[in-house]
Amino acid sequence: MKVKCPECDEQIEVDKNEVDENDTVECSECGEESIVKIKKGKIRLASQKEKYFEEGIGDYSDD
Repeated sequence: MKVKCPECDEQIEVDKNEVDENDTVECSECGEESIVKIKKGKIRLASQKEKYFEEGIGDYSDD
C-alpha cells in the first residue's frame, strides 16, 4: 500500500501487515521520519511535529 509523506508528498510503500500504530517510517526522498497512524483500517503518516501537537492537547483538561 502506498501512503503520502506529510512533508514532501512522495509516495512511500508501506506493508500494512508489517507496521503498527505509532511505528516510524522514513521517506527515501526527504529523509523525514513519519509516524504511522491507523484508523478504520486505513494507514496515513503523520509528521513528528503533528505527533507532539497531539500529545500536547492531551495535557489540557475540560475541568
